Amino acid sequence: MPEALHPALADSATTPYWLDHSDRPTPRPGLDAHASADLCVVGGGYSGLWTAILAKERDPGRDVVLLEGNRIGWAASGRNGGFCAASLTHGYANGVERWPDEMDTLERLGRDNLDAIEQTLRRYEIDCDFIRPGAITVATQPHQLEWLRGITEHNPRATYLDHDAMQAEVASPTFLAGVFEPADTALVDPARLAWGLARAAEALGVRIHEGTHVSGLASSGTAVDVTTDAGHVVRADRVALGTNAFPSLVRRVRMHTVPVYDYALMTEPLSAAQRDAIGWAARRGRIAPGSSRD
Repeated sequence: MPEALHPALADSATTPYWLDHSDRPTPRPGLDAHASADLCVVGGGYSGLWTAILAKERDPGRDVVLLEGNRIGWAASGRNGGFCAASLTHGYANGVERWPDEMDTLERLGRDNLDAIEQTLRRYEIDCDFIRPGAITVATQPHQLEWLRGITEHNPRATYLDHDAMQAEVASPTFLAGVFEPADTALVDPARLAWGLARAAEALGVRIHEGTHVSGLASSGTAVDVTTDAGHVVRADRVALGTNAFPSLVRRVRMHTVPVYDYALMTEPLSAAQRDAIGWAARRGRIAPGSSRD
């Protein structure tokens, strides 16, 4: 018998919050015949959508088709924590420990990447509540205070928030201190980001088919045959796999993919009085120690 839910979760729903929109786009038709393309992109999450857009930006005449087995953005892209960090190393301290001689370059590339994301959203007028308020990493246990100070020692852009300063950000009795890292973290509605990227790709001429699960790849002379569960084939000069955590269609790659996941909970909307009580006005992105960053 499943373990009983905590009373606070008794009325909770398991539908991903970001995907539970009344204006969620209707599914696009699946592939119903054989086709050909210069580039076939497999996967309709961020990786696949951005690949398709970049391919068309670099060569507007390139014929691009994108195949998604379910719905656009339905997996990790539409059910994450709603923040986008510039860090390419899962935190500055983690990067310094592993690539100390390359951190300046990695930090620059990460910020350039976040800047490019923002520029893309503006260029294609994608409305996904994208803002860059920075992030606060918090300590909820006394032993984490030293760890927080270590972040500021490694990252000259970070500011240590003592107990009073942290309480001014969020009046929570569980937050003992924090570290604020400015501008390098954005908040975003991840589902609307995926839906907006899909519309932008189609405006560039990308053909998108949802409900089209790809089951195999095979060489066909100088091309590649992409076969779907329905038996239809897309013959393409190039194939880009954006399947991420799902088993790769290239078997030798599968052992190099390690899925990483988090649990996310969404509260009901807070009233004005509740927001005033906790003092959460700045909408910072926050990461509480206790996961892999601890």
